Amino acid sequence: MEKERFTLRQIAKMAKVSHTTVSRVLNNDQRVREETKNRILSLVNKLGYKPDARARQLALKRSNLIGLVVPDIRNPFYAELARGIEDKAHQEGYNVIFCSTDNKLERMETYVHLMIDVGVDGLIFTSARLREPLVEKLIAEQLPLVLVNRKLSGDAFNYVVLNNLKGAYEVTKHLIDLGYRKIAIIDGPSNVSTGLERLRGYQRALKDYHIALNPDYIIHGPFARVTGYEGAKRLLEMENPPQAIFGGSDYIAMGVIDAVEEMGLRVPEDIGLVGFDDTEFASNQKIRLTTVSQNKYEMGNLGVQILIDLIERKNPNYTHKVILEPRLIVRESCGQKLRAKLKKRQTNRST
Repeated sequence: MEKERFTLRQIAKMAKVSHTTVSRVLNNDQRVREETKNRILSLVNKLGYKPDARARQLALKRSNLIGLVVPDIRNPFYAELARGIEDKAHQEGYNVIFCSTDNKLERMETYVHLMIDVGVDGLIFTSARLREPLVEKLIAEQLPLVLVNRKLSGDAFNYVVLNNLKGAYEVTKHLIDLGYRKIAIIDGPSNVSTGLERLRGYQRALKDYHIALNPDYIIHGPFARVTGYEGAKRLLEMENPPQAIFGGSDYIAMGVIDAVEEMGLRVPEDIGLVGFDDTEFASNQKIRLTTVSQNKYEMGNLGVQILIDLIERKNPNYTHKVILEPRLIVRESCGQKLRAKLKKRQTNRST
């Protein structure tokens, strides 16, 4: 036979306490005496009581839904980042609904308003530009919101990002240390924090190592494969082509590889290549891309932790600002192993 369903108030009456006390015990509130807590839990277990999830959500005025906004889910970086967000959310009892804006402002606004109408408890943005009026408006309205991967201009908001300037500096310095002097960059848009900071890191490394900046070696576009393809074709068809290319993302670097192979050239024999993100394909035996790891899974996890903290009002007046450290991952595409072999051969010949 099906067990009788008991309400919280009935449990409270049997335990001779208020329904508020029972609620506190079930929510692990430490303000209840141990003796009372044990008595209530014993009764709850005996009766097989299970809280009504929908009623609890209504009482708390929460849907346990998180909205996730990404610019392009085809980009492996965002797919891996979304996985970290989704896993952590489920672990904490939340579900995720997401949209891919395809880098279109109108589409982003439509999707965000739909998510709010559905009743999401908060939003995670991975697609914000430096100035994003919609995001600024939602923050002003105190909707729980966290920026992950990208951030706005200024500092009065919650974010989890990478130190992109440092990562770009380190990977450019690595190319310089290998002996490259003609280094180009195919970067993302300059109106997003990731694109701007990676460009600045590249420029700072060239300046610190006294290498003249060639404006023709700087190409901007979406963080997309086609950006790398078209940019590489343009660079490699120059009278004075670069010796190495810094792809502002691994996805851009994939496009560079497409163009290099189409032109009958090889990476790294004819052109050194580095990326940024350390997506799963970067370690593929054929590609072996030198890149910058930004620990996407941890970034997503932290973003969810902060958002839930805001939703559940544990620290409603505190602004969380997390900047993760980059890590250079050296593989074959930069030409390090190839150049070491050539240097060894030259040394052997001279002796």
